[in-house]
Amino acid sequence: MLIHTVNFGDLEVPEDKIITFKEGLPGFPQIHRFVVLDREEVRPFQYLQSLDDPPVSLFIINPFLIEQDYEFRLTDADMEDIRSTNSAELAVYAVATIPENPNEATLNLMAPIVINDRARCGKQVILHESRYSVRHPLLKSELQNQEA
Repeated sequence: MLIHTVNFGDLEVPEDKIITFKEGLPGFPQIHRFVVLDREEVRPFQYLQSLDDPPVSLFIINPFLIEQDYEFRLTDADMEDIRSTNSAELAVYAVATIPENPNEATLNLMAPIVINDRARCGKQVILHESRYSVRHPLLKSELQNQEA
């Protein structure tokens, strides 16, 4: 599949890399197909690039790289939605927001994106009654982890 993106120009996306979000993402319910782009220049961050609406691209990172004790439970319905019975086979991402002042960068730890790479499907899970925030400080976490 060939798509034209705002940030990356024309991209050839192999069919086996397309991830389907049955319900879309909160705020983007009409967008169902995405691809995770791994770009050397922004590692360990990646992009969740929409294939249905190419201007939409989310900056994501594995939240366990920032918060080693990050934890949440998926419901049976969540596991069914992503066609998995084993949480160990799932990739987890948090959406990062990097404003003009990078010291104010945040992660959305209240709504992780969970992807089953084997089944090529994903879901953004809203953690109700969570101790996590949609604006968890990115840099503060790194400083705290270095001091620990």
